[in-house]
Amino acid sequence: MPHPGTPIALPLRAWFAVEVFFGVSAVLSIGIDPANTRTNFAWNVQPVVMAAVLGAYYIASALLFLLPLFARRWEMIRVMILPTAFFSTAELITTVLHWSKFSIGTVQFTGWFLSYLLPPPIFIGYYLWQERRARQLTSAVPTEPLPPDVRSALLHWGGLLAILTIFFFIFPQALIASAPWQMTPLTARAFDSWLLAVAALMLSMAHENDRTRVLLGTPMLILIFPVVTIQIARYADQVHFANVALFVFYGITLVAFALGIYLARGDWRRALR
Repeated sequence: MPHPGTPIALPLRAWFAVEVFFGVSAVLSIGIDPANTRTNFAWNVQPVVMAAVLGAYYIASALLFLLPLFARRWEMIRVMILPTAFFSTAELITTVLHWSKFSIGTVQFTGWFLSYLLPPPIFIGYYLWQERRARQLTSAVPTEPLPPDVRSALLHWGGLLAILTIFFFIFPQALIASAPWQMTPLTARAFDSWLLAVAALMLSMAHENDRTRVLLGTPMLILIFPVVTIQIARYADQVHFANVALFVFYGITLVAFALGIYLARGDWRRALR
């Protein structure tokens, strides 16, 4: 029998396929080949370790867009909708603020620009529309609340990270001064936008407060730590490992990893049907 919940609108499902295309393009360029961003990315990201770390986030977020293609109910994908809209908005603002730094006119830049121009109105619009549809249905989705301490950890760590990322986005020089590798205002804001995505995802999970409805967001929390570690190891000679900020950054990714591992122990079949 069908599970209670709201069907995902076909146009929204189709848009996830477009997001997968954008994501695969980014993974193949800056994720796999960060040393050649001058020719295969929207701008020349230097140093290479910075490009590699940005690429790591594209790799870590891949399942966030792939899994919704297999989900059937809005309530199971809702956790990642607003975080994606916030992240895309931050990257769009970054693009506008640093327009002259991009390889304008190239296919790579066009893909980059569209991938952040289109998602905010699409995701926010469909969020409002799907939520209105969900309220009209009489069959509510059963709830299995998160343990209070886990929800509290998501709220506190997500809130703290959100405050830090907003500050660093407004004042990128503060992040540049403390970074474990060389950054520019553009790369600092691009990196900060990914941290904002993680913070928003944690807060969204706390808001959902349900073991099943948070499942599709857990792969990103889990993958950030190992993928970033691998990418940094590829270009370890460009990293200041004695930098305190690096330990703070790794502390945040470890917290995300631990929360992701715990939260991933749910009913995946129920989440996807």
